[in-house]
Amino acid sequence: MTDEVQVRAERPKSENPVVIEGFPGIGLIGNIASQYVVNQLEMDYLGAIDSRFFPPLSVLVGGVAHMPVRIYEKADLGVVVISSDIPVHPAASYDLARGIVSWVESIGAKEMVCLAGITVMGEEQRVFGAATTEEMLERIREKVEVFEIGTISGISGSVMNECLLRNMPAICLLGETHSMAPDPRAAIVTVKMLNTLYGLDVDTKELEERADEIELQMQKLAEQVKSTSAEEVPGKKELQYPMYG
Repeated sequence: MTDEVQVRAERPKSENPVVIEGFPGIGLIGNIASQYVVNQLEMDYLGAIDSRFFPPLSVLVGGVAHMPVRIYEKADLGVVVISSDIPVHPAASYDLARGIVSWVESIGAKEMVCLAGITVMGEEQRVFGAATTEEMLERIREKVEVFEIGTISGISGSVMNECLLRNMPAICLLGETHSMAPDPRAAIVTVKMLNTLYGLDVDTKELEERADEIELQMQKLAEQVKSTSAEEVPGKKELQYPMYG
């Protein structure tokens, strides 16, 4: 790691795990889905990622401070999840992606899964998919709507690029949403796709029942992050955090 990005986590117990990352982006699908998987599978906390690029905040849950970007593991399923409550500025995405994929390589991961959102004009609730190799694309082709032409923005796009450069197999699952607002329902279909591809067997009933409540909670957190001044980060006064809309 570098001074810019530090992974402070225990080494996973599972060999050659699948690593799933979920950062805020369109519809907040990545972090809603990833944290829900963590909670439902009762995953073990391994540690966190820290960076001077992150906004200066601590996430409070039940009055207890948590790092905003956390790493968890479910050893018996061979799954590691990186879940974030904060967005990543485009200027920091390259360094963070390089730090994440370096750590993923160091633990011997067999592949990565990026969770993100895609805005589509329509009423369907699909999951689009893309991959870094033809082999990975064939694995998901019959299960997702293949994202034939377009771009993957934000940290997920940077992670996919870094995986491509390092020959790390990776896929990106993009939940279909219809606005930039938090969309737990798009996160639900994304979690269901993870179940299909990796046999996680995560029950989405609670997320379905609490969709309205979670939407309000995520909107509140987004406003708090947006109000955190990037000028408090030494040497990074130019950074703003627009990815919550």
